[in-house]
Amino acid sequence: MLDKWRPLARVILVVFIVTLIFLGIRIVKSSAKGLGGGVHKGWLPVLMVLPAILIILFWRYYPLLRGMIMAFQDYKITGSSDFVGLNNFIILARDKSFWVSFLRTGQFVFLNMIFAFTAPIFLALLLSEAPRFKIFFRTLFFLPQMTSGIVIALMWKLMYNPTPAGFLNQLLVILNRLPLVNISSQTWLEDPQLAMICCVLPTVWASMGMASLIYLAALHSIPTDLYEAADIDGGGIRAKLRNITLPSLLPLIIINFVGTFIATFQNMGNIFLLTFGGPGDATMVVGLKIWIEAYNNLRFSMATSMAWILGSLLIGLTYMQIQFLGKVEFKRAKD
Repeated sequence: MLDKWRPLARVILVVFIVTLIFLGIRIVKSSAKGLGGGVHKGWLPVLMVLPAILIILFWRYYPLLRGMIMAFQDYKITGSSDFVGLNNFIILARDKSFWVSFLRTGQFVFLNMIFAFTAPIFLALLLSEAPRFKIFFRTLFFLPQMTSGIVIALMWKLMYNPTPAGFLNQLLVILNRLPLVNISSQTWLEDPQLAMICCVLPTVWASMGMASLIYLAALHSIPTDLYEAADIDGGGIRAKLRNITLPSLLPLIIINFVGTFIATFQNMGNIFLLTFGGPGDATMVVGLKIWIEAYNNLRFSMATSMAWILGSLLIGLTYMQIQFLGKVEFKRAKD
């Protein structure tokens, strides 16, 4: 049954390899442009970075190469692992649940970009305009960053208790005392319509403090002369935000956007602890599906094949990130 799909699979593999080689050449050329004459010549710089290179090769690229081989095998922990060619990828391409998990991942990334990515920007703008207690508010929003991610997820899981005794349901009871407000108790993590957003909110609450401090540092690098000139021209808050603040933050926003976008595709910690992909498959993202295939079903070859498909889709985004980093101009804040 798989034989009729092999020619198409071979064509896709060739296209992927050619694209990978092309991007690799472009990345090397872009990196070579930034290389200039250093203080030390010869082998001394190479020897100094050699330990770091060896560590990266051993802990990063060797597992990557080993996973590439496993993706073309019927890997077994004990006994021989037979080479099966493109069978794993063909099976995945015909697996509806795998592509549904990609849709769930897209939904998860979209919600993270709306809330977890944009919240630190607005928080930094608010903190920069706070007239008093700036250090207090910055510390208050930064403290969740000091807490373990597991603790945060389990704490929110308690808050999502679907019974009337749950913290969030008790808040709904208080809100219902207001005029024209009538919100019934929610099942939160057990509701397919709410489960995904419930998995995103802990990340928003825990991570926006640290990210906002980075944006605050960038805000301090904006020359005050620009704002003074805008005041003279009669520009209001919206004009300053649109013409001065956002253009100045744009390079940092682009870098964080690409990095957060790629990291979110691989992130599944909150979903693992809060819903484990449920209810049904409402929160079954690719990262969690890979984990289940590898450690629950012990199908390591299928898991590595999934990881390679996910990684291949992110290669282009990584290339974009490198290109953006090469064009960004950093400025030091004035003393």
